[in-house]
Amino acid sequence: MPTGTINFPSTIPAPNYPLGEELEDSTLRSTFEDGTVQTRQKFTRVRTTYSVEWGNMPDEHKQTLESFYKNDVKGGALAFNWTHPQSGVTKNVRFTEPPKMSLSVTKYWSVSISLQEV
Repeated sequence: MPTGTINFPSTIPAPNYPLGEELEDSTLRSTFEDGTVQTRQKFTRVRTTYSVEWGNMPDEHKQTLESFYKNDVKGGALAFNWTHPQSGVTKNVRFTEPPKMSLSVTKYWSVSISLQEV
């Protein structure tokens, strides 16, 4: 559910597939000496973490993403709205770590980001 007023840059094209999704483990487990395990829910909701990659991102889009990360979301401290490329649903997310970027060929970058629902 979108809540913030910061939006992921619309000029950055859709990412490559596969798009990774990982559900947060919301279960607290306690193992006892006799081998039994007691469990309970740790959180009231389960968040999803998204692994998003671009294989050949043009330099201009890489600069847009870098500026968005550094300036708009203050190095990943602020949440923002991101539209899931498959479902079209807008999610309120934040970066879990800085974007990873490597120059694949002249003026094209291999970029990966990790986003988690807030």
